[in-house]
Amino acid sequence: MSVTTDETVTRSENQGPAPVKKLQRRGVFAGGQYIPYTLLLPAVIVLLGVLVYPIYRLFDLAFQNVNKFAYLKHPEKAKYIGLDGFDKILHDDTFWEVILRSIYFTAELVILSMVLSMLIALLLNRVSNWVRVTVFTVMMFVWAIPALVNGQVFRWLFASNGGVVDYVAYLITGDETWKNYDWFADPTVGLYVVGAAVVIWGALPFLVLGLYAALTQVPKELMEAAKLDGANGLQAFFHVTIPVIRPFLMISAALSFIWDFQVFAQIYALRNSSPESGYQTIGTYLYMEGIVPSRYSDASVISIIMIIMMLAALVFYIRQMLKIGANER
Repeated sequence: MSVTTDETVTRSENQGPAPVKKLQRRGVFAGGQYIPYTLLLPAVIVLLGVLVYPIYRLFDLAFQNVNKFAYLKHPEKAKYIGLDGFDKILHDDTFWEVILRSIYFTAELVILSMVLSMLIALLLNRVSNWVRVTVFTVMMFVWAIPALVNGQVFRWLFASNGGVVDYVAYLITGDETWKNYDWFADPTVGLYVVGAAVVIWGALPFLVLGLYAALTQVPKELMEAAKLDGANGLQAFFHVTIPVIRPFLMISAALSFIWDFQVFAQIYALRNSSPESGYQTIGTYLYMEGIVPSRYSDASVISIIMIIMMLAALVFYIRQMLKIGANER
């Protein structure tokens, strides 16, 4: 009996402790697969609460004739007119001029801001640390300045009487005509030069910081391998750097399009709260033609058309992002 007992003890010691059977979790949160959705649910509820009613009200106004202050004071006078509001706006030649101007202006802003930001980010990648920190600090101050203030500052810089830009141009060229050159006399110059300058100035900090962060994620091994294969700096940039940072380029370009297409405050400040027809992009046109004269149904129609145009661009952006994700798998 003792021998049997000893053998049993020895055998159990050799086998080690008996395996502990893991308890199976049951219920909705089994495996934790629904936890992310649960954590996102409060944010989704808040967004729906903030967005649903305004969007409903926007579409509701678009199909009514609420185009006078009296209708807001006496809402019983408002009536539904169907698609007549859309027909009115879509058959307005001025509206299509504004749309084309907005597209051209947005294209200029997105291209120039992305190119300039990339050049600055590449430069910051090569300077010393203290220079980089100084530039980033200044850019954060620029980013913190409100758009209306930027517009006022640039209106003073480009003023025809005592403007800094005119005086600097006179010092460089010696031409007396630069002393009182009016940058805003021609809307083409005022919008596509001065207006573009103030919008790009405000957009650079975000884009530069983002692009610099993206550039730091490019593996140095890939750049060294490209140089060993005989690629020069430009070839390595287009064939190594750009493919690595392409997702961020797509995101930043899409955000720039959204911001620039509906730009308002900078142009509003540049033209002293009364932008002329040649300066009107979709944002200022919506304000001057819809909000100022209390034509709220017209403003709603213009807003819906603007949203649809931005959604069309975002669909293209999302398709490109899905292609990038599919290629990386």
